[in-house]
Amino acid sequence: MRLRRVACLSFAVLVLVVAAVIGGAGGAREAGAQDAPAYLDPSLTPEQRADDLLARMSLEEKVGQMTQINATRLQGDPNNDWDRAELNPDILDLVLNQNQAGSILSGGGASPAVNSPRAWTEMTNEIQQFALDHQRHRIPIIYGIDAVHGHNNVLGATMFPHQFGLGATYDTRLAQELASATASDVRATGIHWDFAPVADLWRDLRWGRSYEPFSEDPFAAGELVAASVRGLQGQNLRDNVAATVKHFIGYSAPDSGRDRENATLTERELRDEHLPSFIRGVDAGAETVMINSGAVNGVPVHASADLITGVLRNELGFDGLVVSDWEDIIKLQTVHRFVNSYEDAIVVAINAGIDMSMVPLDATGFTTRLIKVVKNGRVSMDRIDEAVHRILVLKFRLGLFEQPLADPDRAEDIEGAHVGLAREAAAETMTLLENDGTLPLDSRRADVLVTGPSADNMANQLGGWSIGWQGATVPGELPEGVTVREGIENAVGRDARVRYAPGVPTGDAADDPPAQEEARAAAVRRARNADAVVAVVGEPPYAETPGDTTTAALPALQAELLDALEATGKPVVIVVIAGRPLIMNQQLDGAAAALMAYLPGTQGGRGVADALFGRVNPSGRLSVTWPKSIDQAPLNYDRLQGEPYDPRYAFGHGLSYTRFDYSGLDSTTRGDDVRVSLSVRNRGRRAGAHTVLLFASKRGASEAFPASRLVAYRKLRLQPGDRRTVTLSFPVDRLAVTSDGGKAVEPGRYELTAGQRSTTVTIR
Repeated sequence: MRLRRVACLSFAVLVLVVAAVIGGAGGAREAGAQDAPAYLDPSLTPEQRADDLLARMSLEEKVGQMTQINATRLQGDPNNDWDRAELNPDILDLVLNQNQAGSILSGGGASPAVNSPRAWTEMTNEIQQFALDHQRHRIPIIYGIDAVHGHNNVLGATMFPHQFGLGATYDTRLAQELASATASDVRATGIHWDFAPVADLWRDLRWGRSYEPFSEDPFAAGELVAASVRGLQGQNLRDNVAATVKHFIGYSAPDSGRDRENATLTERELRDEHLPSFIRGVDAGAETVMINSGAVNGVPVHASADLITGVLRNELGFDGLVVSDWEDIIKLQTVHRFVNSYEDAIVVAINAGIDMSMVPLDATGFTTRLIKVVKNGRVSMDRIDEAVHRILVLKFRLGLFEQPLADPDRAEDIEGAHVGLAREAAAETMTLLENDGTLPLDSRRADVLVTGPSADNMANQLGGWSIGWQGATVPGELPEGVTVREGIENAVGRDARVRYAPGVPTGDAADDPPAQEEARAAAVRRARNADAVVAVVGEPPYAETPGDTTTAALPALQAELLDALEATGKPVVIVVIAGRPLIMNQQLDGAAAALMAYLPGTQGGRGVADALFGRVNPSGRLSVTWPKSIDQAPLNYDRLQGEPYDPRYAFGHGLSYTRFDYSGLDSTTRGDDVRVSLSVRNRGRRAGAHTVLLFASKRGASEAFPASRLVAYRKLRLQPGDRRTVTLSFPVDRLAVTSDGGKAVEPGRYELTAGQRSTTVTIR
């Protein structure tokens, strides 16, 4: 077929083909032709161009623009939705010609047959060229992907720490820089739309997506969400990607702790806890919003006009594109049982405010039904035009009509890029939980045993959404990077010694008791001859529902390994690589030191080693509460007045190799702002970074005001002996709470606390 010949054309030739068509239209305009389409005129605004193009389109073409299909559906065997093979011309014709689909996505694992940056670009170009050749108006597709910690689907791209770890940095500059690097890599492979950042609020460690939100605190999460949006979209959207704040709203607080289930939320919880981070993302200019796959107060959010149109559109003023999550329109019928048929589900979702359906496998099933319900009046043409106009405006803003194809040579440049940034990010996430003085280790003379199932395991280090949906589990497609074992081996001097023993068997021997005992015994023998033990434990990769847990416990074999190592009397340093806090009190009690490494990315091994040997002074502060028991879940610091809070580690916990002292906390009010000043001194012998967290509480407050609320923070870097006066300011309305009378600031006296220092401010 002709497709195969087109696919073999060089990038330069493809660009000339598209330029000739656009240039030809422009030439006709210069010659005075009356029928030159205005939508091809880049001097017009995206809105004007969308108006012109929309008026030229048929219902079928409009509905096609609202349809998003997964890339694997275009590949290989037409009877296999997951066949990662070469693109199939017949399926391309069905999806992009017969159904006129306007968007393609690569969900986790939806890669080209050969996973490389060049192959990604060649695949997206081939899909794009087919769409251009079979769209009457040559409307380019918009291609989306879940690049949630770097361009994490692409083998060769650098992967950064997941948001859970980045939350501990409280560093908006770093978050924006990571997002900008991600955007550059994503755009280089012909992809224009990133389904990130996650704006959900962390609420419950049982939830299988615990590592995706930034924080349990609405203010801290919102700051990092806004920074990520700015980084992804940049100053010029044509050179970057459209960001998506997701998953609107309440997704992270299911009553059961299980993914995609109902969240029972009061109006206060919805507006004071879950909404602020979405407000910040929208205010930062996010072009798109993705909807919660679950339900809020018994109503699936994909069917909630109150939330999508009422809150998101009317209250927040969001005028961009709203996209469904994976298959979530049909799930209104098949999972939620909210409607009786797929047609009913489409009617409810589109009328509620969904602009594009992530179908993502059956284009015909969606488009034919949507056309039918429009023709019988159940969905109005005005609603269709509204949705399609938003889609077209985004495509024009992204410059897709002028530059629909990407350069495969540029894609190759992303291999090995951003390594230094990834190492910096990993090191800055490191959160020191415990330390009796064992850390930092001496890299010149250390005699260290490295053990544990995550010590030399890149897949565990990356977590879910890494090459595949459930992590890097495809044979032969393990990303290159530095494991903790390698990081430690590279960090020590020639007079140091590093030994390695897995401690826990893997593969076929994992379930064999004699093999388990032998692996543990070997690690214990080597521990007795070492000066210290670094035991790297945690979780295997997971995503979404497969990651739900009822225990959040450290796996038994790993707990037994730690118990046996600690019984030797040697200092045991625990490094936790996991997507959530783990219940492991006994092991933490017996450790000489413990470091939370989160899911630190491809350079995570260097980040861990930098912290262990003191090249970097750990500065992470927990952005979530670490409970003592699963029975405490959900447990959050900003609980209501009078609710118990007795965690293993409180929100904001994080030790350092130096000591930071506060003094002189004073507050003033100026207009609508509160200003607090304090002095911070590094009293130790090491330089270090430290985040000052300022909390507000109110005695005699109504039930609406939480026991504590983070209102401001500042990250400092101080040399030994340095003292700095820090001014923290926040608007008074950051104290506002939602009650029966709406959202307002309660007058009265508030206590402001930083560390052990406190002051008061009166709000009238």
